[in-house]
Amino acid sequence: MNRLFFSFLFAVCLLITGCLHPAYEEWREYRIFCGMSRSDGIVSEAEWEQFCEDYVTAEFPVGYTTLKATGYWKSDNSAATLREDSRVIVILASSSDAKEKVRRIARRYGQLFQQDAVLIATSPADVEFVDAASELEP
Repeated sequence: MNRLFFSFLFAVCLLITGCLHPAYEEWREYRIFCGMSRSDGIVSEAEWEQFCEDYVTAEFPVGYTTLKATGYWKSDNSAATLREDSRVIVILASSSDAKEKVRRIARRYGQLFQQDAVLIATSPADVEFVDAASELEP
């Protein structure tokens, strides 16, 4: 009887902490930082849009966000901090293969646009879809 009680108690603790919760999904936020400079000039807006359509939309058809940014970085060859127009791709995903998809996108961007490196930042995300048709709270 004691063993059954402790097994039940352990299962309840796991359920409460989310380890056994059937609806639990771990969402992650992925950000891919893409420099717009390359050895032969800059990545044009048309090239950027085509890249997003061909690679990002192909991997994440349900959606993502792109942001214009200015990146600052210091190369090994320069004493000065350099400034570069950039784009950031923001992806929120719960799928187990999302990280590999993000890596494929970053590698492809680096290959196509002669980038020394493409930065990926990953963090846990608390995601909530808010229904715009619902009533506002007073």
